[in-house]
Amino acid sequence: MKQNNNEQIVFDMFEEVATESIAEARNAYTYEEIDGCYLEAKEIADLARKNLLEKLGGT
Repeated sequence: MKQNNNEQIVFDMFEEVATESIAEARNAYTYEEIDGCYLEAKEIADLARKNLLEKLGGT
């Protein structure tokens, strides 16, 4: 049950990051700004994924 809760928390985090990144991208005026939004979202998602895998794997 705890694993399902952790997965839901991570899913909610991904969804929030994606929503914020899309909103920022819509407000961006240059491709560099859009790339920055994408890279920031990817970095956050990678960190969240790594943390979840560590917690689920016990490493």
